[in-house]
Parts: sequence; structure tokens; C-alpha cells
Amino acid sequence: MLTVKKNDVLSLTITGAERLDPIRVMIENYEPGKGRITVTCYVQAWTGAWFAMGGDTVQEFIQRVSNDYLIGYFDRSLESTIDDDNEENINFVQKEIIKLRRSNEINSTEARDMWDESIGSGDVKEKVCNYQLANCLLNLFGDDPFYAGWPTIPNPKYQYLSRIIDAVRAGLKELELEAA
Repeated sequence: MLTVKKNDVLSLTITGAERLDPIRVMIENYEPGKGRITVTCYVQAWTGAWFAMGGDTVQEFIQRVSNDYLIGYFDRSLESTIDDDNEENINFVQKEIIKLRRSNEINSTEARDMWDESIGSGDVKEKVCNYQLANCLLNLFGDDPFYAGWPTIPNPKYQYLSRIIDAVRAGLKELELEAA
């Protein structure tokens, strides 16, 4: 037998946040400590549901947890940083070549070959990390070149979602102040 239950949903539209389209928020509090939130901005949407929020409402929970936690929950694949461009990776590789040459771990011919290989590379990180590509840069950072501390920059998509979460928090705070 089909059962239909009407739910109370708190629906908000947040406008005026700097460099953001209107943000729509739908919050369902099923019972104390259990609920769901859906946040939409432009053409993207993020949803989270929690069933052990320590008795908090969704609004209280969102105010209490960090942006990093929420972003990780909304989009598990979204990293806070991304690889920098190839130019910075080439500089990183060349600094390592200089370091190895100065410590006499490589000779001048090896250093020159590595230097030339790095300059001519469209993707130097790929050349250093991909063992299927035979070149002189493969042993530059040892056995795990992917973890060599490559240059990174803040991920704009992560920062975008963080700004949306900040605006949602500000909207919830404003709603709380109006109710007081």
C-alpha cells in the first residue's frame, strides 16, 4: 500500500553573496539529530543527510562543523588544491636537478640530459612519474615521484563551494537573529 507523508521543509533563498548566484537551501529535520540539506547554486547541487548529529538540528549542525568536513561530505573527490601549471613543475624539477648535481649524486652529463628533457616537456610531471615513458627523468625523485611535493595551487572549485557554505551559514545566522 502506498503511503504519503507530508514533510516540513525549511526553504531559503540567499542572495547578495559576493560573486555568487542566488543560493537555494532546503532543510529537512526528520527528528532531533537526523536530517538532510540540499544546497543549489547556479546549475550545481549538493546534498547531505545525517542520522547522528548529536541531537542537533541540521541548521545547528551546519553551523558547528567545518567547511572542509562539509565539502568532503558533499563531494568526496574535490581536493582543496590542484597541480600547478607545467611551468612551475619544470622549475620544481630543475631545482631538484641542481640539488642532485651539487651533491654529486648525478654527473654533469646526466644533469644536462635531465635539464634538456625537462625544458622540452609539455607535461614534465607525467615524464617524471609515468614509468611507461622511457626518459632520463624517471629516477629524479626516487621510487615514489608522485609524492615528491609537487607545486600546487588552491582549487577554484573547492574555494567556490567553500564560499557557498559560508553564505549558507551567514543566511542561517540571519534567520536565527530574525527569530530571536
